[in-house]
Amino acid sequence: MNPDFQPGQARFKALQGLIIVALCAVVLSLAGCGSTKVYTADKTIVYGGSVYNVSNVKVFSYDVEGVFSGAESISLKNANKSRINDLLKQHGDFTVRQIINFDDEKMLYQSKKIDSWSDYSRMNSQFTSAAKKVQNFLADKKKTQLKLK
Repeated sequence: MNPDFQPGQARFKALQGLIIVALCAVVLSLAGCGSTKVYTADKTIVYGGSVYNVSNVKVFSYDVEGVFSGAESISLKNANKSRINDLLKQHGDFTVRQIINFDDEKMLYQSKKIDSWSDYSRMNSQFTSAAKKVQNFLADKKKTQLKLK
């Protein structure tokens, strides 16, 4: 027998080796956990006192329309300053409706009477900002709620 050999040291070295192997196994098993997240929470948009569930939306679009007396309406989606001014000369003040579409569901963002280009321009910048927020929200898998103003 070896005079320097002590049974307590052998047990300690065996235990130490076992702990190292166990720690390595834990570290390796946790390595893949960070990249496999699945987000399943419902996505909702809150606007005008209503809550819209947009979890499964496949098509997002928007409409801008001018509504004149007699319920006649036209698309103003790409209207410029001269087009709006021409319509104001022809019809006087008229109502502009801005709508965000989620598949088959429509969300009326705003509907106001305008009597000048600046009214329309102000409305349009608010609507463009809201549409960008909705688009970014729908693209972000982590966010679950958007509150529009």
